Amino acid sequence: MKKFLKWLAVIFTALISVVIVAAAVLSLVFSNVIENTLPTYFKVKSEQPDQVKEKTKKEGRKLAKQIEEEGVVLLKNDANTLPLSKKNKKVNVFGWAASDWLGGGSGSGTVDKMKLGFLSALTRYGVSYNPDIINMYHDFREERDANMLKSYDYESYRLYEPKWNDTNYYSKKMLEKAKKYSDTAIFVVGRIAGESSDAPKKQYKVTEKEGKMVTDESRTYLNLSKEEEGMLTYLGKTYKHVVVLVNSTNTMALGEFETIPGIDAVMQVGSTGEYSAEALPRLLYGDASPSGKTTDTYAYDLATNASYANSGLDGIGAYQNAKGLYPNDGKTINGNTGRNDALYNQVSYLDYAEGIYLGYRFYETADVENYWQGVHNKHGDGYKGVVQYPFGFGLSYTKFEWEVESFTPQAPDRLTKNGKISAKVKVKNIGNRAGKDVVEMYFTPPYQAGEIEKASTNLAAFAKTKELQPGESQTVKLTFNVRDMTSYDDRDLNKNHFKGYELDPGKYTVKIMKDAHTVSEAHHSVMTYDLARNIQYQTDPKTGQKVENQFVGTNLADGIAIDGTDTNEKIKYMTRADFKNTFPKTNSKQREISQKLKDANLYTKEMAENWRKGKGKAKKVIFCRDNGLQVYANNQITKLGLALGQNYEDKRWDQLLNQMSKDEMVNLVLHGYVHTEPVKSIGKPTRADMDGPSQVNSFNFGERGTGFPNATVLAQTWNEKLAHRMGQQAAKEANDIGVSGWYAPGANLHRSPLGGRNYEYYSEDGFLSGTFASNVIKGAKEGGLYTYLKHLALYEQESNRDSIYTWTTEQALRENYLKPYQLAIQNGATGVMTSYNRIGSVWAGGSEALLTNVLRKEWGFRGTVITDYSDHQKFMNMDQLLRAGGDLWMDGAPRNGTFKMETSSNEFDQALRKSTKHILYTWLNAGAENKAYNRTAQSPIKLATISGRFPYIQVIASLAILIVVFGWGLWIWKKIKKWRKNKGKN
Repeated sequence: MKKFLKWLAVIFTALISVVIVAAAVLSLVFSNVIENTLPTYFKVKSEQPDQVKEKTKKEGRKLAKQIEEEGVVLLKNDANTLPLSKKNKKVNVFGWAASDWLGGGSGSGTVDKMKLGFLSALTRYGVSYNPDIINMYHDFREERDANMLKSYDYESYRLYEPKWNDTNYYSKKMLEKAKKYSDTAIFVVGRIAGESSDAPKKQYKVTEKEGKMVTDESRTYLNLSKEEEGMLTYLGKTYKHVVVLVNSTNTMALGEFETIPGIDAVMQVGSTGEYSAEALPRLLYGDASPSGKTTDTYAYDLATNASYANSGLDGIGAYQNAKGLYPNDGKTINGNTGRNDALYNQVSYLDYAEGIYLGYRFYETADVENYWQGVHNKHGDGYKGVVQYPFGFGLSYTKFEWEVESFTPQAPDRLTKNGKISAKVKVKNIGNRAGKDVVEMYFTPPYQAGEIEKASTNLAAFAKTKELQPGESQTVKLTFNVRDMTSYDDRDLNKNHFKGYELDPGKYTVKIMKDAHTVSEAHHSVMTYDLARNIQYQTDPKTGQKVENQFVGTNLADGIAIDGTDTNEKIKYMTRADFKNTFPKTNSKQREISQKLKDANLYTKEMAENWRKGKGKAKKVIFCRDNGLQVYANNQITKLGLALGQNYEDKRWDQLLNQMSKDEMVNLVLHGYVHTEPVKSIGKPTRADMDGPSQVNSFNFGERGTGFPNATVLAQTWNEKLAHRMGQQAAKEANDIGVSGWYAPGANLHRSPLGGRNYEYYSEDGFLSGTFASNVIKGAKEGGLYTYLKHLALYEQESNRDSIYTWTTEQALRENYLKPYQLAIQNGATGVMTSYNRIGSVWAGGSEALLTNVLRKEWGFRGTVITDYSDHQKFMNMDQLLRAGGDLWMDGAPRNGTFKMETSSNEFDQALRKSTKHILYTWLNAGAENKAYNRTAQSPIKLATISGRFPYIQVIASLAILIVVFGWGLWIWKKIKKWRKNKGKN
C-alpha cells in the first residue's frame, strides 16, 4: 500500500510538473499575446523621480482646491447669513448625504477615491460638528450602492434619508442636545448619477434602517424628497442659521429653498473630487468669496424643460416589428445591468423634438414669446414662476459696479461679414470684501415666424476678472465674430434659395448681462445693429471648405436623413412660431420601423463593397520598404518624429508609412483599448491611453492622478485660464504615471437635467462647453498629452444607449451639439471619441457624413477618431469605422478585434494607411507641441521618459522551466544513484 501511494505521489507530481512546463513553454511561445492582454500599466512606466511626482501631486491638489473655490455657486444668501462668523466654531450637520459625501459621479468619469469629504474638511479647518447626528446616519446606512454601470436604476438611484419625525433616529434627546450644541445647521443634499443610466423620473427611497425600498411617483430623483423637505422645515423653524449645500452631479429642482421659511443660504458645490471639499469651509467662513455662475438653467419644475418628455428611461420609444434586429436579436446582453442574462428586449429610439431650443435658449425665448404668461404659482408669475436660477447666475459676498466703456463697432449699420463685435467693461468692487466677477455678453438675432428657428438669447462671449480688492477695478474686453450670430438654415425656410449658415437682415441686439435673463444696469449695456441685407457663409472660416447639408436632404453619405423625414418617423419638432402647440408634452412610445431602417440596422458586406466601388480606382499601397526612418529611439521621439508631429503635410510621412508592414498597420488600428500598439519597423513603442476627465486613470488599474471636481464645477468658474491650467496639470500627472493619451474631456451637452453623465460635461451651452474643452486640450498638449474629446455625437442619453436611434434636425445638430467639437478641433484638438448611439440611423462611429465630410473635410481635422469601448462588436465594428473615416478601435480588454470584411483591395489599404497616419500624428503632435511650448514658456513642462517595463512574463516562464527541469533532473539523478547503490549491494 505504501509503495502504491508513493508511486501515486510521483505520478501526481509528474503531471503537475508537465502542466507547469507546458504553461511555461506556452507563455514563452505566446508571450506577445499574454503581454497584450495584460493591463497597459504592466507594459510602461515613467522614470519620473518620486520627489517630483510628490511635488506634482501637491500642485494638483492646490489647483483642484482653487477650481472648487471658484466653481461653487452661491444661489441664495438672505440677510447676508454667509459668511458665517469666525467665532461660530460649532455646527450641526444634517442630511444623510453628509455622511457619504460625493467626490464624483459613477462610471468612467469617476474619481477613484474621495479622500477628504465635507466633515473632514470642517475638522481640518477648526470647526467641530455634532457627532451624534453623523453617528446616527452611519448606523442608519454606511454608504450608497451607486454603480450605475452594473445595476438597474431602482438599485443605484436610491435615496437614503430617515424621516425627520421618526424618533428611532431623531430622538427628542438628540434634537434637544443639537440645539444646545449650535444655533447653526448645515443641511447636505446629495445626488449622484452615472454612466449607463439616467436619473429616474421617480424616487426610490429607503427611510428605515435595513428597510424595504419604497417608490414615490410624485417626485423625480432630482427633486427634494419628502423626508428632506420635512427635515428642512424643522431646521428652518428651529435654527438661527440654516445653510444648504447641494452636493450633486446634476442640476436639481430646488424650489423648496424659496418656500420653506428659515432657509437662509444655499450653495451649489457639485462633486468635489479627491480633496477639494477643503475649499468649502473657506467659502462658508469668508476666506474666499463665491464667484461661480450656473452653467445650466435651474427650473422649479423639470417638466418645463423642452427635452423632458424625450429624456431619461421614460423618454425612449420602442420600434414595432423590430424583433430580430440589433440589439433585440435574442442574443445581445445588456451588460450595463450587472446581469449576464439580461437581454435587450427592444430597438430603441430617442427624439430631440425640442429642436434648437435647449436649456436657456428655450426658457428665455419662451419668455419673449409670452409662453409663460399663464403661469401663476407660489414662486411667482410668468417667467419668475418657472425659472429659479437663470443660466449664468451666481451671487457674491461683495458688490460690483459695471461701466461700459466702449462698444465696437459704434455705428448701428457697420456690421461686416468678417467683422467683430467687442465691448470693454470696467468692473469695480464697491463692496467691503475681495471677490471676482463675471461679465457675460449675449446677442439676439431678428426672427420671423415660420422661417429659420432662432433663440432670443445666445451666449457670445464672457470674461472673468482677477480678484478685486474693495475699491479696486479692472477693465475686461469681450469679443466675438459677426459670423457667430449666424443661424443654420437646413431647409431654406427663409426662401432665399440657400441652405447653410446665414445672417438674415434685421436688427441684431448685443447685450452686456449679469446672466441670461438680467441685462446689466450700466449705461450703454445694449447695442443694436441694423443689417440691411442677408449675408451668407458658404465656406468654413478656418479651412475654406464648402459647408452644405450632410445629414438631411438628398444624396447623403449615410443614406438616411437624421430628422426622420425619409423613414416615416413623423416627429413634430417644436417651433418658436407655436410653442403652445408644439412643446413636447409626451414622447412617442411606439412606432413602426420602416424597411429602410431595417435594411440599415447593421453594417453589411454589401455596404462595404459599395463603399469600395464609390472610391474609384485607388493606387496600390507600398509596404515594408526599408527607408531607415525611426520616429522613436533612445527613449525619446526623434527629430524626424517631432518634425512629422509639427507638420501633417511633411513629405517624409509617405516614406515613413511605406516602411511599415500591412500587419503592423492592421494591428495598430484594431487594438486601441487603453493603449496604442507598438510598431517595430519605425520604432514606435506601446503607449498608454487612459480615462477619465476628472482624474487621469480613475477607471483603470494602476497609479492615478489628482481627483478634480467634476467638469460642471470647472465650467461654473467661468474661468478659462483654470481649464488651461487643469489641462497642463493632467499632462504632468499623466507623464508621472506613464500615460500618454487621455480619454477626455467630455463635450456633450446637458440636454436634460436627467443625463447620467452630465457631471462629465460642462454645460447646456455649446459655446461655453467648447471654450472649456478647448482650453483643457490646449493645456494638455502643451504638456505632451494627447486627448480624445468625447463623445461624438448626440450622446446626451445613457439609458438604452447601445445603438439607440437618435433623431434631430441638422440645424440643432450643428448649432448646439457639434459646436463644442468644432471649437475644440479648430483650436487644435487631435483626438475624438465616438459614441454608442446612432446619429439618426447610423452608428456615430460609422457615419461617413460626420467623420469624413464634416470633421475631416469641412473642419480640417487631422487626428485620431477612436471608438468607445466596443462590448458589442457586430454593431461597433472596425470595418465600418475605417470606411467611414475613423481610425482606432477600442476592441476591449480581450483584444480580440478582427476585420470581418474584405481587406485585400487597394481602397481598403489606402484607408488603413490614412488611419495609421492619423494615430501616429496624434501621438507625435503632442510631443512636438510640448517641445514648442517649452521653447518660450516661463515654466516649461519637462517630461520624464516613459519606458517599457521589464519583460517579466518571459523571465518568469524561463525560470519556471529551469526550476522544473532542474528539479526533475535532480530527482532522476538521485533515483539513478540510489538504484546503482542497491544494485551494487545485490
